[in-house]
Amino acid sequence: MTSMSGTHDKRRSGATADPTAGSWLARLTGWRERRALRRALARMDAHLWADLGFDEAAAREEMDKPFWKG
Repeated sequence: MTSMSGTHDKRRSGATADPTAGSWLARLTGWRERRALRRALARMDAHLWADLGFDEAAAREEMDKPFWKG
């Protein structure tokens, strides 16, 4: 369908109305993954942190970050 200006009306063609919808979904997914990983890190012992290459200070620093910070 064409609008009054003669250009194609994307709203009627089935195109996504919000081009940022995919980026929001990716952001939410990333936040969820970080939250889960930091919670798992909080449940681990110091010897497991060492196996992952974290000392206690680095592990605590990572666990204390909010989920929205990378």
